[in-house]
Amino acid sequence: MAEPKKLHIAMFPWLAFGHIIPFLELGKLIARKGHHVSFISTPRNIERLPKIPPDVAPLITLVKLPLPHVENLPENGEATTDVPHHIIPYLKKAHDGLEKPLSHFLESSSPDWIIHDFAPHWLPPIATKLGISHAFFSILKASTLCFFMIKDAQDPPTKPEHLLVPPKWVPFPTKIAFRLFEAKKIFDNYEENASGVTDIFRFMTVIQGTKALAVRTCMEIEGEWVNLLGGELHNTPVIPVSLLPPSAQESNDSSWDRIDEWLNKQEKESVVYIALGSEVEPSQEDFNELAFGLEQSGLPFFWALRKRSGSVAVELPEGDSVAQTLTLVMKDEEGKIYRDKAKEMTTIFADEDLHYRYIDKFVEFLEHQSDVHR
Repeated sequence: MAEPKKLHIAMFPWLAFGHIIPFLELGKLIARKGHHVSFISTPRNIERLPKIPPDVAPLITLVKLPLPHVENLPENGEATTDVPHHIIPYLKKAHDGLEKPLSHFLESSSPDWIIHDFAPHWLPPIATKLGISHAFFSILKASTLCFFMIKDAQDPPTKPEHLLVPPKWVPFPTKIAFRLFEAKKIFDNYEENASGVTDIFRFMTVIQGTKALAVRTCMEIEGEWVNLLGGELHNTPVIPVSLLPPSAQESNDSSWDRIDEWLNKQEKESVVYIALGSEVEPSQEDFNELAFGLEQSGLPFFWALRKRSGSVAVELPEGDSVAQTLTLVMKDEEGKIYRDKAKEMTTIFADEDLHYRYIDKFVEFLEHQSDVHR
């Protein structure tokens, strides 16, 4: 049996590091299978990437496309972490300005595939015209996608309250649904913004005509949802590509030595880790509640804080709340169910062989489905 040809795969993530890093992890795993990866982003984002491991560096080309200037977008604002939340629509508008330079790159380099994100609604017809297969890689889990894959186009959600219960097209019992404050935030995706289109339009447009929907999940955690997504809700292959846990990175940061030393002094399974991510902007009141609760719980904690550009500095107070929940989950007998479930998830998350098997299947799909006429 002839060995599949080595492919050239372009990757084009949205301009947020919560998207860029999973795309990079997927790209490294594809490169480890011997395929050439062109990783495309803007200059500042490329410069801020983690170091590419030497074993795959020769197979990964970092492609810098300068971000067009648009009004209201600050200089050097090339990722969501660089700008306040209300400026992100202008970042999307600038991202849309990458249409021509990306088209030129695809035309000149002729990759076999382009794996893209939700934002470039203009990309599918370009890829089709150039004879390039395209796959949508979602960093969102399958259950979240099932909320947005509207089965009945005549019955889309019209208010946040519609997202507080599972969609009527979910055939199995589930408690998964959005809370009201989450639904209100997500409902912004259904409203047109300064970029000129809605986020849900971007999502639905790029997913139409794609040869595959790759999802950052696994059957062990979301089997029913993956089957639903790939059955009734989407008529092309839905391929879980594993949870893509980040690979260990070499670091010269001396602060990690102090952190490691502190962690080693704590009791096993006693530390609370808090990371809200770079996209979340809690109010001072929310920070107060969280900080008071951590203090009152008496538990050792490790809190990763990142201040995004343009956000207001938040002061960390001393002392109250949240403590009861933390104590329940970490210490009390009634919270054992949560600890047991966390251990179960840890086993899946840490199973490298499991994740590699998902990558093997995805790469096999890319190899065998690549357009033979090209």
